[in-house]
Amino acid sequence: MLTSKDLLYKALDYDGFWNASKRMTNSKPSQARKLQLDKLLAAFNISKENVQAESQVARNVDKDHKAITVYAVSNRSKPMNRLEYVKTLTDFKYFSSGEFLADKDRSKYKAFIKQTVVKAKQIFPAHSEAIDTEPINLVHLFHTLYNFRLSVYHMFNYSFNARTQEQFSIENDYSLYLRKQFTKSMNNNLSEVDKLLYILIDPAKRKFKEDETGYPHYDFEALDKEWKEGLRQ
Repeated sequence: MLTSKDLLYKALDYDGFWNASKRMTNSKPSQARKLQLDKLLAAFNISKENVQAESQVARNVDKDHKAITVYAVSNRSKPMNRLEYVKTLTDFKYFSSGEFLADKDRSKYKAFIKQTVVKAKQIFPAHSEAIDTEPINLVHLFHTLYNFRLSVYHMFNYSFNARTQEQFSIENDYSLYLRKQFTKSMNNNLSEVDKLLYILIDPAKRKFKEDETGYPHYDFEALDKEWKEGLRQ
């Protein structure tokens, strides 16, 4: 069964490495991961086709006034409205930026928001009044947590834990052991962050059969090995 956990981890595996450059995105391992990711996004109905002109993000604005958000992109000289901005995104970027949450029915997150408010008051009692009056921006919450989770994922899975040479070296191998122990402890304490991201992706906690989604399977060990061998030639 496929859940929001599968979508999160597939996104983390793909993002920042397999989509880092055109050369990477054209590789077989990257394309295979992207196909799986696309099927998961479709299953959870996360597509920029769902974009609405008016964001569902709650704002603390007087009823006689209207808040308008403008978006700036580095290669654009003029700011854009939300529809224009979302058109510049891929479906995956629409997801990873958290922008998809601006088009979700906020009422479906009522229980999550209530729990978050209670937790925040316990942690920051001196700011209880502000917590009660300032609506939670789900887009910003997801974007912040996802980027943190992505950085830890890469630290744990890629360069931070990689051996730099095959021959044993007490200095290199001992420091590698310590780094692995450190990242392992971090990885073991990420459950709270992951659970928040799962709920933000899908508060209904749905499960999908693989054959319902057309989810493809690949031998990534073989694909990745072939790709790495090709780099050495």
